[in-house]
Amino acid sequence: MNARTPVWKRAYWYFKRNLRAKLFLSFFIASAVPLMILGYLSYSKSTEEIQSQMVQYGQSSITQLQSQLDLYSRQMKSTTRYIYSYLLDPINGTLHPEEPKDYASYVSQKNFNRFLDAHKTEETSGIYLITPTDVYFGSPQINVKELKEQSWWQAIPNNYRGEYWTGLHDSSYYISRNLNIPKQVIGLVFPVQSQYGYLQNSRIVVEMDATKLLETFGTLENNLHSFITIRDRDGRLIYQSPNMVKAQADDLVWNRSIESSGWSIEVRTPYEPVYRSTIMIRYFTIALIVLAFVFVLLISYLFSLRITRRIISLKNKMQLVGIGQLQSRIELDTEDELGRLGASFNKMVEKIRLLIQEVQHKEQLKKEAQLQAFHYQINPHLLLNTLNMIQWQARLKSDAEIQNMIHYLIKVLEGNLVITEELIPLEKELQTVEYYLKIQEVRYGDVFRYSIDSDPAIAFCLIPRMTLQPLLENTFFHGFEDGEGTIRIEVKEEGADLVLTLEDDGAGIEPDKLETLLLEKQTPARLGEGGLGCYNVDQKFKLHFGEMYGMRLQSEIGEGTTITIRWPKTESESGSHQEIHGESVTEPNKLTAN
Repeated sequence: MNARTPVWKRAYWYFKRNLRAKLFLSFFIASAVPLMILGYLSYSKSTEEIQSQMVQYGQSSITQLQSQLDLYSRQMKSTTRYIYSYLLDPINGTLHPEEPKDYASYVSQKNFNRFLDAHKTEETSGIYLITPTDVYFGSPQINVKELKEQSWWQAIPNNYRGEYWTGLHDSSYYISRNLNIPKQVIGLVFPVQSQYGYLQNSRIVVEMDATKLLETFGTLENNLHSFITIRDRDGRLIYQSPNMVKAQADDLVWNRSIESSGWSIEVRTPYEPVYRSTIMIRYFTIALIVLAFVFVLLISYLFSLRITRRIISLKNKMQLVGIGQLQSRIELDTEDELGRLGASFNKMVEKIRLLIQEVQHKEQLKKEAQLQAFHYQINPHLLLNTLNMIQWQARLKSDAEIQNMIHYLIKVLEGNLVITEELIPLEKELQTVEYYLKIQEVRYGDVFRYSIDSDPAIAFCLIPRMTLQPLLENTFFHGFEDGEGTIRIEVKEEGADLVLTLEDDGAGIEPDKLETLLLEKQTPARLGEGGLGCYNVDQKFKLHFGEMYGMRLQSEIGEGTTITIRWPKTESESGSHQEIHGESVTEPNKLTAN
C-alpha cells in the first residue's frame, strides 16, 4: 500500500486485516438495517392508517351532510306540495290578497294560517304565501318589502315554474327577533301558477334553520381544511365555502348528489392539509432514525473496542507463552465466551507447564531405568541353554517329573524374556500361560485344577505380552492356600471386542483393597509380595487400545474372584495354529535338548 493506492482498496485492506473494523461494521449493519426497515414500516403503516382515517372521516362527514340536505329538501318539498294542493282545492275557501272585509274571508285566512303552522317542524323557520300585492300569509312576521329587496329574491325569474332553491341567506327581513329566529336560513320558493283567483303569480316560501348545516360545513372546512360547493340541477350556486382556492390535480375530491332536490355536492381537500400529519411523521421518523444511528455507532464502537481489547490481550499472552514465559496468565473479569476462553487458556498453559515438568521427570526416570537395565542385564540365551542342559541331564537320569517342569519353565521364560514384540497372538499367550499352570499342577498335584476355553477363530488376535501370568501369580500368592483351588480361563467375541474372563474359587479380596487394585501405587516393600500386577495389566490395555478398554474386578470373600478384560479385536498378519513366529509346539513327553 502506498499513497497512489485507491481509497476503496485501502479501506478494503483495512477492514480485511482489522478485526475491530469488522466487528464495528457488522454490529452497525446488524443494528442499522433492522432499524431502517422498522422505521420505514412504522412510517408506512402510520401514514396509511392516518390517510385511511382521514378518508373515512371525510366520507362520514360528507354522508352526514348529504343526509341532512336531503332531509331538508324532502321536508320543504313535501310542505310546498301540501300548500299548493290546499290552494287548488276550492272547498277550502277563497283567499284574497288584502285584509278580510267580511267574516267568511276572515275565517278563510285564519284557517289557511293554521294550515301553514300545522306543517312547521322544529327546524322550520317560516312558511309563507306572498302575493303580488305584498300581502303575506304565515308566521312569524316578516317585512315583505325588505324581503323583495334580497338579491336571491330578485334573482327569481318572473316566469319561473317549479321549485326554486334559494340557497343559504340571512334572515334580516324577519320582524319577530324575540322568537330566536336563526341568522341563516335555507329556502324553497314555489311560484303559484293558478289560472283563476287572486293568487295568480303568488309565491310559496318555505325556509328552514341552517344552523346545523353550517355546523356541518364548518366541520368539513375546519377539520378537513376542505372547500364545499353546492349547486342545484340548473348549475346555480347554492353554497360555496369562503376563501375558495383554485382546484389542483392532487386534491382529494368527494362528489355526492341529492336525489330529492337534484343538488350536487363537491367537497375538495387540498393535498397539503390532508398529508400534513404524515409529513410530520416522516420528519419525526427520520429524526429518530438519525439519532438511533448515532447511538448505534457509539455502541458499536465501544462494543467492538471492548471485545478486540480482550482478544489483543489474549494474543499478547499467547506470544509470551510461545517464547517460554509459562507464568503468563489472563486476568478473568467476565464469565462470557471470552472469559471462558481466557480460563481455558490459563488451564492450557498450566497443563503445558505440568506436562513439561512431567516429561522432564520421566526422561530422568528413563535414564535411571536404562542405567539399571544395563546394570542388571543378563543373557537370556545363557539362561535357556543352561536350563536345556539341566533338562538333558534329567532325561539321562530318567527323572521325568524334573524334565517336564524344566521344559515348562523354559517355555514360560521364552515367552517372558524374548521381548522383541509387545503385542503377540492370543494363542501364544495362552500357551505360555498353560505352561505356567502345568508347572503349578506338577507342584501342587491333584488339589489344583484349571481349564482354558478359547475359540480357534480368534487364535491370531493380538493381546499384550505377559498379560495373564501376573494375575495368576496373584491368585496363587493371595487366593489359594497350598495351591488348592480351580482356575478357569475363557476368551470369546462380543461384537468387535474380545472379552477374557479369569475366574478362581479362592479366598477372595477385601472390598477396601479391591477398590485400590487398579489405582497407581508404589513398588511393594519386599520382593514377591505382589500388588502391581493388576494395575500394570490394566495400564497395558489402556495404553495400547484406549481408556475405554481394560480390566474389571469382582470378588466376594470366601467365594473367589472374577477378572474381566475387554479389548478390540485385532488380528495378526502372520503365523498359524501350529507354528507361531517360527516356534513349534512340543508336548512334554517329546522334549528334546536344544
